[in-house]
Amino acid sequence: MSLILRILGYYRPFLGRILLALGLLGVATVLNLLKPWPLKFVVDVILRSPGGGIALPFLPGDWSLPSALSITCGALVGIHLLWGAVNLAETYALIEIGLRALLQVRTELYAYLQSLPLRFHDVRRSSDSSFRVAYDAQAIQTYFNRGFATILGSLLTLGGTFFVMLKMSPLLALLSLGVIPFLMLAISRYAGRIRRETAALQSQESDVLARANEGLSSIRVVHAFGRESHEVDLFRRECRQSLEANLRLSMTNVASTLVVGTLLAAGTAVLLWAGAGEVAAGKMTLGDLLVFLAYLAMLYSPLEQLSYTAWSMEGAAAAAQRVFEVLDTPDEVPDPVRPVKLPVGPGKIEFRDVGFRYPRGDEVLRGLRFVIEPGESVAVVGGTGAGKTTLLSLLPRFYDPTEGSILFHGIDLRQVAKKDLRARQALVLQETVLLNGTVRENIAYGRPGATFREIEKAAQEAQAEEFIRALPQGYDTKVGERGAMLSGGQRQRIGIARAFLRDAPILLLDEPTSALDPTTEKELLDVLGRVMSRPTTLLVTHRLHAAHRADRILVLEKGRLVEEGRGEELLARQGAYWRLWQAATGQS
Repeated sequence: MSLILRILGYYRPFLGRILLALGLLGVATVLNLLKPWPLKFVVDVILRSPGGGIALPFLPGDWSLPSALSITCGALVGIHLLWGAVNLAETYALIEIGLRALLQVRTELYAYLQSLPLRFHDVRRSSDSSFRVAYDAQAIQTYFNRGFATILGSLLTLGGTFFVMLKMSPLLALLSLGVIPFLMLAISRYAGRIRRETAALQSQESDVLARANEGLSSIRVVHAFGRESHEVDLFRRECRQSLEANLRLSMTNVASTLVVGTLLAAGTAVLLWAGAGEVAAGKMTLGDLLVFLAYLAMLYSPLEQLSYTAWSMEGAAAAAQRVFEVLDTPDEVPDPVRPVKLPVGPGKIEFRDVGFRYPRGDEVLRGLRFVIEPGESVAVVGGTGAGKTTLLSLLPRFYDPTEGSILFHGIDLRQVAKKDLRARQALVLQETVLLNGTVRENIAYGRPGATFREIEKAAQEAQAEEFIRALPQGYDTKVGERGAMLSGGQRQRIGIARAFLRDAPILLLDEPTSALDPTTEKELLDVLGRVMSRPTTLLVTHRLHAAHRADRILVLEKGRLVEEGRGEELLARQGAYWRLWQAATGQS
């Protein structure tokens, strides 16, 4: 019930449209009930008056047989046309409502996925999240259009049809209901099975998408090691498992359809036998029997629809639960209820006994205590696994410390809205990610209102102007998916230009020169030396000649701060930094 109420909540904004659609549904139901009556009038009245003098309902005078037959047939067509027009309007309204709700839940799901911290995305495949947004979210529309709307329409048709049948023959009307207990039994028998098999199929389809994404995104590695056939085998295995899940669900649907169809055929046979006896006994006319059988089809059709609807809703429930599973995931890096506004301008950054541990239990940082003054440039160095990048990730609140606190302007970062905090920071990642747009759009991504002159200036500072001008369309050149049309060094320089353009009071650099050749690296380090004198800068790097340019160096070992000071001071101590320097320069 809670699942149904949550789904219905997405339709609350469209209550007025739903009421209009229900009104149209009622009119369509009445018109549908009128469809058999022209046939009864032809059989019981017109064909029994070959000489003419036929009185037509709602029309004055007596009519000849051809005229009466023409008018009745015209009424039959008119009823169908009118019903079709109303049904079209009602169907359009219901589909539009369902699609608007789908738009709402997809947007909410995608927005929530964007807001969840990296800890959530670290343990999930991006393709699974994409599958939930693109496909599982459609359950919201399915529940309404093939669920609630179908149920309401079926109930209206059932009520109206049974009322007319009861007026015509109480005995036959009651007999027609004899099939319902067997239908309910069949529905309950297959409902749980269909939900389980649909959930399994959705999971397998997500795995197929994940395998395809992984294989195609790693195409260079696949080609380089000649593993094409291996990747195809892995993909075939996932597809085979999806095929088996799909086949199980399809066979369950076929079996349930066969059971329902057989029950309804048996009910029709019983009614035909009993109705023929009523006609033979003179208690009903042939026209009455034909109309009654038409109404029986109308009665059984929604019953059949309700059976399939129940199973469709079970399948949709499995997908909806996958959507709500994400929406119910707690945000482990939540925005504060009453966020504190950060003061304008640069501020001191303070780490107070900061520790961090991943969910699997690995401790990455321990007892970090240091201060970065406004405008100071600080480099963080250490061996692989020392916790450098994790430390950097705590400042934009990609993660929150599991111990201690980080302060900016004397305010705990957990008291600041993430949007406000990140607006004060510019970040260059070790692996620059570019969007599938132009060079200009990628540089301006962090500052959409920037002028072209400002974009050019940022590109020049990042030593990117020369190669950008050499591209086919210059700044308007498409970079391809994830920047595939550019080299690693070119992507890195665009990422650095993006950070420069943002011109934030805090600059965070994670191995900014890792993908550059020595000449470009030296040029860029000269630029970074000038730029790092303006904002507060935290540089994570394993290139010690880059760290040497910073005002201060922090040396990490296994998540602990073991040394700090200027480069020359640390070399003179011949401690941890000196050992890193010796290893980097090949000295013994």
